[in-house]
Amino acid sequence: MDAAAFLLSVLLWASSCQALDKFIAATYEHAVIHPEETTTPVTRQAALDLMNKNMDILEEAVKTAAQQGAHIIVTPEDGIYGWRFTRETIYPYLEDIPDPSVDWIPCSDPNRYGPADVQTRLSCMAKNNSIYVVANIGDKKLCNKSDKECPADGQYNYNTAVVYDSSGKLVARYHKYNLFLGEVQFNVPKEPEIVTFDTPFGKFGIFICFDILFYYPAAALVVDHNVDTIIFPTAWMNVLPHLTAIEFHSAWAMGMGVNLISANTHKTSMRMTGKC
Repeated sequence: MDAAAFLLSVLLWASSCQALDKFIAATYEHAVIHPEETTTPVTRQAALDLMNKNMDILEEAVKTAAQQGAHIIVTPEDGIYGWRFTRETIYPYLEDIPDPSVDWIPCSDPNRYGPADVQTRLSCMAKNNSIYVVANIGDKKLCNKSDKECPADGQYNYNTAVVYDSSGKLVARYHKYNLFLGEVQFNVPKEPEIVTFDTPFGKFGIFICFDILFYYPAAALVVDHNVDTIIFPTAWMNVLPHLTAIEFHSAWAMGMGVNLISANTHKTSMRMTGKC
């Protein structure tokens, strides 16, 4: 396991009305392996090779978390392929991620929705270790001229958080609404998505990184949808004095009165550290 990445197990208390009144959560601060060049297109196989290098590391973190009794592990935004792509160069890293209502376990049925190598591997990490796994990948959705907002290349690209339960089933999919500067490879959903999922240890909501600074979807999940815990994959750059990861994320959680499970990337040259 990369010496620059750290695993943290945290005991959290959920609502007493749930089947479990407490649970263990793990977050993983991952030193992402980036492509050598993100402005030149690569093949799907080259993209998979890069993503599998990161997932090899993440899988070890998942195993370690499960062995320590964790019920859920959260991994960071951009943790599987990095960042700073163009719209064209992100293509081979994307997969079509269906709505969770389809009741799908990719690990058991990998070809149901076409090529889904990354989704299948994440699902198997969850299933084989009997743990909820949260990851960040890219979703693609084809569109046509009947949609006036359809991009010129005929598809929407979304920065996406996915959640697989302990059986490997896809239980949540969230498309980031508040993109940060430079995320030119992705599209903004037409409306902010409010995504929640129920577990034996509480009701969870999920959003990504820059979303935390806005009412929708971040505050709305707590105020309007009564979640116990927020899942927060992020690629957070610490900026003094008010935007350092641990302090800001902790303050947000205390102010909103919820658990916030935050997983950051680890890149000290860009001041990217800290999780809680």
